[in-house]
Amino acid sequence: MRLEPPEFAKILRRNAQPLVVYAEVGIFGRKYQYLTSYKGVAFFTVSREALPLPADTELVTARRIWIPA
Repeated sequence: MRLEPPEFAKILRRNAQPLVVYAEVGIFGRKYQYLTSYKGVAFFTVSREALPLPADTELVTARRIWIPA
């Protein structure tokens, strides 16, 4: 499920020790992609600025995150 960055941040705050897959992409402008799951549902967002993540976040760096449309 694709969310706006503020809604994605709310999901992260609900999850104790969230696991987030993160990628920086873009040729002409940097974009940040984030993917996490909560209660069995996958959540995805793209932001032009890096999102502040909770201190207990486990971060996995990927080259790119692809989500089917």
